[in-house]
Amino acid sequence: MKYVRLRVTFSAETINPVHAAICDADAVDRDVLLHEDRSGPPPDTLLYHVDGDPDAFAGMLGDAPGVLEWAFTAVKDGTFYAFVEEAPPEGDEEILDALSRTGIMAVPPIEFASDRSATLTVVGTAGAIRPALEGLPGEMGMEVIRVGEYDRRRELFDSGLTGRQREAIAAAVDAGYYDSPRRGSIDDVAAALDVAPSTAAEHLRKAESRVMAAVSGADD
Repeated sequence: MKYVRLRVTFSAETINPVHAAICDADAVDRDVLLHEDRSGPPPDTLLYHVDGDPDAFAGMLGDAPGVLEWAFTAVKDGTFYAFVEEAPPEGDEEILDALSRTGIMAVPPIEFASDRSATLTVVGTAGAIRPALEGLPGEMGMEVIRVGEYDRRRELFDSGLTGRQREAIAAAVDAGYYDSPRRGSIDDVAAALDVAPSTAAEHLRKAESRVMAAVSGADD
């Protein structure tokens, strides 16, 4: 069973109204779709994990077309869960059709970023994944981050990393930066990411901080 980790960039016609609202505000740092149910009659139900201001997020939901109802549960690290009911957005049909074909599925979590992009994992047979991705709307941008054999354990631990921080960690592991003894340097990580060494070091520092915070609070 294969998987593709990819980043897609939405156009004005294909972006979900909730995601669009987040992109137009500075009050939400991270918005992750943990689960969605579109199997029954409308409305659709979605569960998000949000890092940001809940009052501001509620205002965004209230202004977003098609959003009908929501409820929040606060988490002690300052984030919160959001349960949202919405009418199916018109721009979602072509995307959902492409990712609902026989032989593949999109596996949550899906991380939405403020630059109108989303990072997600598509799992399925090797012969089904490529046609499905080719079936996404042509106006959407798409970048393949990595491919391989699927391992669910990658997704079970939510470290709170952004897509770029995950890329930095993956590059560091591949370079041997975390080996003992260390085989790779921060320059190797920077070269893999095509950024300056200081930028690579900053990505790793923030990623390590989030991972350690998540581990220390995992049993709370």
